[in-house]
Amino acid sequence: MDCLTQRIELNYIIPAVRKDFIHILEKKGLSDAEISRKLGITKAAVSQYKHRKRGQKTRFNPEIKEEIEKSAEKIMEGKESDSEIMNIINMMKKSKDICCMCKKECK
Repeated sequence: MDCLTQRIELNYIIPAVRKDFIHILEKKGLSDAEISRKLGITKAAVSQYKHRKRGQKTRFNPEIKEEIEKSAEKIMEGKESDSEIMNIINMMKKSKDICCMCKKECK
C-alpha cells in the first residue's frame, strides 16, 4: 500500500497534537469551553481527547514535544491553532519523522 502523508496527518498527527494542546491548555487553567474556542473544535471533541478517545496512537520525539509546548503558548496568546498545527506537521516533514510514521502504518 502506498502511504499518503495527508492520511497520516489527518488520522494521527492532528489528533495527537490537539490532545497535547488540550493537556497543556488545561494545565494552564483554561476551561473546556475556552479550549474549544481556541482550538476551533467542539466541547464534545475536547472531552473525547481528555478521556483518551482521540489522539492516543502517536508519540512525538522530544524536539516535536518542545515545539508543541511553544505552539500552545502562542495559542494562549491568540494565535490560530491550525497554523501552529501546520508548523508542527512541516517540522515533522522536514525532519522525516512523518516518513517513519508512514513506514509503520503503510506496510
